[in-house]
Amino acid sequence: MDRIFYFGENTEQLPRFLERLGYFVQGTSAEKPVPDVLGGNQFDLILIDGRITPDASDLCKFFRAHEDTRQVPIVCIAGDPIADVEVVATLDRIEVVQSPLSVGTLASRIATQLRLRKAAGDDSKRGTLAEINAALREHNARFQKDLEEARAIQQSLLPRSLPADPRFQIAVSYQPLEQVGGDWYFVDYLEKKRLLLNVADVSGHGLAAAFIGSMTKLAMVAAEKERPDERLAAMNHYLAPQLPMGRFITMGHCLYEPESGRVQWARAGHGPALILRADSRHVIQLWGEGFPLGFVGETQYELTEDALMPGDVLLLYTDGVTEAQNRAMDQYGISRLSHALSQVPERASAGEMVKSILSDFSSFLEGRLLKDDVTLMLLKRER
Repeated sequence: MDRIFYFGENTEQLPRFLERLGYFVQGTSAEKPVPDVLGGNQFDLILIDGRITPDASDLCKFFRAHEDTRQVPIVCIAGDPIADVEVVATLDRIEVVQSPLSVGTLASRIATQLRLRKAAGDDSKRGTLAEINAALREHNARFQKDLEEARAIQQSLLPRSLPADPRFQIAVSYQPLEQVGGDWYFVDYLEKKRLLLNVADVSGHGLAAAFIGSMTKLAMVAAEKERPDERLAAMNHYLAPQLPMGRFITMGHCLYEPESGRVQWARAGHGPALILRADSRHVIQLWGEGFPLGFVGETQYELTEDALMPGDVLLLYTDGVTEAQNRAMDQYGISRLSHALSQVPERASAGEMVKSILSDFSSFLEGRLLKDDVTLMLLKRER
């Protein structure tokens, strides 16, 4: 309970009103001088009613000079003469409230001063509003610096460039919800023969998601397995003991052979990969069983295989796409994503195909704001 030292008339309604608001209010009297009341008592705020007390400015000076009240905020209800108000206003940590006033306004000012006192910390760290604002600006600057560093960490997880090969095209769209998101993707050659493609979604956003994303990439590098199902099992082996409760990663992991078009796929709690057949414009789904990474201890993942013919398209994505909702609260879903993929122009490039899907996605949202990161990775076999 906040303690208020009130200097005025205890018979007035104001002290009783403050007590009804939950404050402990203690006053003084001629029989008990101010120093005697202050001795051994700790107060969170001093309230002086200058309309009743003619020497309000002297009292404020006294409280600022007294060791026990030097840092305690003071709210002073202004009285006459105005000179007193001007003197009081020059002192530190004092708010002058002009008359006439309502008890509601006064209660609001008192509550604000008490919140500022708590925000400023203990006695050794209490400060003026300007000092508190300066501390908040410094804190915000440190937070922004940490956020930029986290963003740099997350950007380092992403490939600096996409592989260029006459046998295929790759295009990626990555839209983090915040400066630091939970999605990440990876694509690179394995010994120039096979192409490794990953999309992942770390639970949550912000600094923690960036940190866990870094752990996930390290686990992927440490898991010296080539088959997607075996690599996911090895990654889970490394991550499960390290992740805090409630944290996990969903991942779609694909190994593609450009020469033959062979696709090997495994998923860790992720949505299915989609393959568009160029000849029939039919979309198939690659599923396979498997828990998210870090969700349980030792576990196995199911391998699914297929093959791309020239002109076929492979699409990987995160659930920020399929779980997005329009104004009617309908989800975009795998079915609509599959339909959008089937409608991409046949001779379009991989980048143009991604733009076509995103255009349909944007139309579906009807201007509704996203609530998750959105990532699409599309591979088109050329020959």
